[in-house]
Amino acid sequence: MKRDPVAAALQTLAVAASRPHDAATLALVRGSLAHRSNHVVGRAARAARETELTALAPDLVTAFLRFLEDPVRRDPGCVAKAEIVQTLLAFGHPAPDVYLRGAAHIQREPAFGPPVDTAAQLRAISAMALVVTEHPAALTTCVGLLVDPEPAARAGGIRSLTASGRLDVALLLRLFVLRGDDDPGVLAEAFAGLLALSPDDSMAFVVERLAAADRDVARAAAIALGEARRTEAVQALRERLPSEARPDVRHAIILALATSRDDGAVHALLGLIARGSAADSKVAVEALGLYAHDEGLQRRVHAALEARRPARRRQR
Repeated sequence: MKRDPVAAALQTLAVAASRPHDAATLALVRGSLAHRSNHVVGRAARAARETELTALAPDLVTAFLRFLEDPVRRDPGCVAKAEIVQTLLAFGHPAPDVYLRGAAHIQREPAFGPPVDTAAQLRAISAMALVVTEHPAALTTCVGLLVDPEPAARAGGIRSLTASGRLDVALLLRLFVLRGDDDPGVLAEAFAGLLALSPDDSMAFVVERLAAADRDVARAAAIALGEARRTEAVQALRERLPSEARPDVRHAIILALATSRDDGAVHALLGLIARGSAADSKVAVEALGLYAHDEGLQRRVHAALEARRPARRRQR
C-alpha cells in the first residue's frame, strides 16, 4: 500500500513536537510551514507553538499570506490560517497585516444547503491578537465583530473587548445584552465580560437576568454567574433555583453551581441528588461528573444516590 505523504508528515511533526530541544526540530518545522497541505502547515504551526520556536514568526507570516490566495481550495476550513494566527498570538508577535486581514476574512465554502463561512474562529483569534499587540484598530475591529453573522465571531469580539481591560467596555457590553442575541453562548460571553470588567457594578444587573422571561438570557446569566466564582454569584444561583420552574433554566443553574467550585454549592447539589426531584438529581449527578478525578467528591455523590433509595422504596 502506498504511504500517504500527508499522514507521514503529520506523524513526523508529532514526534518533533515531543523533542523541543532537538536541533533538527527547527529545520523540520520551518520546512513543514512551506508544505502545500493546509493540515501539515496547521500542525507545523501548532508544533512551533508547543516548542516555543519564536524564530519561526516570519515563516508563519509568509505561510498565512500564501493561504489567503485561493483560500477555499488551499485551506478549506481555515485550518492553517487559524493555527498560524493562534501561534503568532501565543508568541505575542506583532503581525498587523496578518491580524487585520484575518479579522476581516470571510471564507464561504460549499455545504449541504447554503455555503458555510468557516472563518469565524479565525476572525475571533485575529481580533484577540490585535488587542494583545495593542494595535490602534483593535477596539474598532472588535466592535465590528459584535454584529458579525457568526456566533463564534461575535463571542470572539466580546472576549477580545474584555481582554482590553477597559472599564468603558463594560457599558458597551451592557448595551449588547440589553439589545439581545439569538445565541446563548454569545450572551454568556457578554455577561462574563461584564463580571470580569466591572464585577461590583455588574453583579446586580446579571443576577436580575436570572429571572428574565427569555430563557436564553436566563440561562446565559446563570452560566456567567457560575464562571464568576464569587460568593454573591453562588448565593444568587442558590436563591433562584427553588423558584425556577423552567427545566432548561434549572439545568443551567445546577450546572453553574457545579462550575463555581464553591463548597456551599457542592453541598446544595448533593442535597438535590439525595432529596430533589428525579430530574434535578440526574442533572446534579451529571454536573458533578465534571470532577470525575475527585475521588472524595465522587464518593459523596455515590452516598447521596444511596440516600435516595430508601425514599424510592417508601414511595412504592
